[in-house]
Amino acid sequence: MNKSKCLLSRFHRYMLDRDQKMHKKGTLFCILSGGLIGLALAIMMPATTTLQTQSTQWGVSFWGWMIVLASVALLASVFSFLGTKLSYTAGLGFMKNMQTIAGNKVARLPLGWFQADSAGKLSRMVTQEMISTGQTAAFFIGQLLKNASAVVVFCIATWFWNWQLGMLLTLAIPVLFLLMKISQICVGKGNSLEEPAEQEIASRVVEFAKCQGALRACHVGADYEELKDSFVNSKKQSVRGLWWSALGQVLSGMGVQMLVAGMITFVSLLGLAGDMGALETVIMIGVTLRFTTLLNDIVSSLFGMEDRRQMLNALDEVVDTAEMPSVTKTKGNTKNSDVSLNQVTFAYVKDKPVIRNISFTVPANKMFAIVGPSGCGKTTIIKLIARFYDVNGGNICIGDIDLRDFTTEDLFKQVSFVFQDVYLFNDSLKNNILMAKPDTSERELNEIADLAGVTEMIQRLPDGWNTLCGEGGRALSGGERQRVSIARALLKHAPIVLFDEATSALDAENETNIVRSIETLRKRSTLIVVAHKLETIQMADEIIVLNKEGYIAEVGSHEKLLAKNGAYKEFWDKRNASSQWKLA
Repeated sequence: MNKSKCLLSRFHRYMLDRDQKMHKKGTLFCILSGGLIGLALAIMMPATTTLQTQSTQWGVSFWGWMIVLASVALLASVFSFLGTKLSYTAGLGFMKNMQTIAGNKVARLPLGWFQADSAGKLSRMVTQEMISTGQTAAFFIGQLLKNASAVVVFCIATWFWNWQLGMLLTLAIPVLFLLMKISQICVGKGNSLEEPAEQEIASRVVEFAKCQGALRACHVGADYEELKDSFVNSKKQSVRGLWWSALGQVLSGMGVQMLVAGMITFVSLLGLAGDMGALETVIMIGVTLRFTTLLNDIVSSLFGMEDRRQMLNALDEVVDTAEMPSVTKTKGNTKNSDVSLNQVTFAYVKDKPVIRNISFTVPANKMFAIVGPSGCGKTTIIKLIARFYDVNGGNICIGDIDLRDFTTEDLFKQVSFVFQDVYLFNDSLKNNILMAKPDTSERELNEIADLAGVTEMIQRLPDGWNTLCGEGGRALSGGERQRVSIARALLKHAPIVLFDEATSALDAENETNIVRSIETLRKRSTLIVVAHKLETIQMADEIIVLNKEGYIAEVGSHEKLLAKNGAYKEFWDKRNASSQWKLA
């Protein structure tokens, strides 16, 4: 990603070809309009001379110059209208296509990319920031080039009328633009300080809304320190950013005012020396002030565009995020649903592996449980099998095919998930389950509901199958969401099912339903479970014990591992002892 790349080309990156062509035409019309505006200002010089002297200038009388001025002004208005119309149409196309590009990219990103701050970042990107960035494409770029064109044409024309004034402008413009560049850097520095803090606020607000239940349970529902800290930090960074932006505006404003003061002084000296008449001098001062307006508009447009650079940087960051290597067709046919990990190593942070040299094979239609201390990589293994991430070393195969040789569609036909953090859509209970297999018959759906314990929910809830689950499933309890998630897995009939913490923190009724569902799943699927409940662990055909360094410490059945009197025995004794705890 090249953050210093020309903003115009960066905007065109997110436009369709037709919108690019339209925007280029609009930009051209804006440049032509600006050139004519600069020419109109220049025409005022010979026009006032002819009015003052009652003679001709370059063979044209005062009224002749007025006709030329009116024609130029009319043509400038037509070009300005066409430029504005085309630029705004292209700007709207830019916003639409930018959302499409961002959406398509998000759909192709590795699932591991989606972290806690993703929601806030994406929300800002496709809502209010999108509108502001579209405004830059539709308005600021055209305005900047139009005003710049007017300034250039006026400077060139001034040489033909008065070479001293032309030289003054020619020498002053580079100095002015140098100051503007410095100002742009200052404003960019200010924006770079503010943007991360704004993204942090967006993420914390989303988190604050999603975690109200937990926050209120801890008596911090309205006193969330992380959110307060993000506001305090945002204020601090905003003040720092404001100082940088103020410095930039002072420098640019100073440059403009110095140039204007020099021009007015020079024109006044020409008038006092008799090189200009009184009327010429007054009108030239007026033209100078109009010229000042053009310069100020250039500065405003530059600042407006600079404000959007951070948004483009954020969008570039998403669009340029490396996608997982993918194939267009699965290489080979899966003969069975064995899952094998071969010398697998993986690190979220470079040189800090979470799991190391993990090797095991889960035969088809067998149940393996993964246990170990917190942070040892249990969930990581599940995510790697689901290809949320690619392994750093070794490989993972389903049957005899490497995960990386599956198309995404074919891989997810093989695998179903039941995660601890179950997400349900704000739709009916029935539709949330049918997502796994939309063409399911009523009979099959009811059978699955019985197995997963959803039938009891349907009978209890007032709207039955039509009960809305709420955003993220918040209208249901944690155990009820687990039941719906398991119903999806049962309905999908996937050859491989991955459970992550599926039996933790549940009441007796929900746990009974889940254990019964596991019994059903293990008869027809390869089942890999990250579990803490003793009953679930005992059900496994084989148990993989990880140590805190991310290595496999032991592998075997429940009875064999207990007999070894090793890491698993210690784990089992601790779990068994804690299960006997009671509140006194």
